[in-house]
Amino acid sequence: MGKEMRLGRTAVDATLTSKGQVTVPASVRAAMGVKSGDKLHFTPTDKEGYLVTPLRRGELLELAGAFADAGRRAGDLSMSEMRGRVAHAREKRSKARR
Repeated sequence: MGKEMRLGRTAVDATLTSKGQVTVPASVRAAMGVKSGDKLHFTPTDKEGYLVTPLRRGELLELAGAFADAGRRAGDLSMSEMRGRVAHAREKRSKARR
């Protein structure tokens, strides 16, 4: 059933139900740090499979609107200037939440 993977983790199997649902094994949930109600993101790989990663709501909300109107405002910014603007937007949102 299990296949030894890097970092001492073992591959596990799960069964797809007739409703298209899969129960993520407890060991995988613990390793990914997910719980009931969390969302998972499926990214296609170069092969036939998908990379499954947790979708962290807080991380997404932190960036929401950070690039609003970026095309009109940004012009020709360097990567460090863009990073600076993102950091500034994050700090501004963080202060607003306090």
